[in-house]
Amino acid sequence: MSEKRTQPRKICDNRIDILDAESNQVVGNLVNISLSGFMMITNKALPENYVFQFVIVFSPGSTDSTSIRVGAESLWLQEIEGSSQCWIGFHIIDISEQDQARIGELIGNWRE
Repeated sequence: MSEKRTQPRKICDNRIDILDAESNQVVGNLVNISLSGFMMITNKALPENYVFQFVIVFSPGSTDSTSIRVGAESLWLQEIEGSSQCWIGFHIIDISEQDQARIGELIGNWRE
């Protein structure tokens, strides 16, 4: 399979929750992120080719909590064999300039 990514991605070392922006419920955890998309692991059945509104919470419970709001389209889903979980890839389609800059900063601050 050929690589389609045009932007570098960073793998997340820590647990980073992804919340449904409307219900404020955790729907999954961030696996990796780039300026144009991200991958999550979840145990919820989410449809492909669907637009979601998420809040990605980078520092839950801290006084300087960093969260980013994104509109993202689910592009693909892959079930994890022998598990109730699946990987889901998203393309970011709606994000403020400020939140996009935050992603860039976070990616730059994370080690390879």
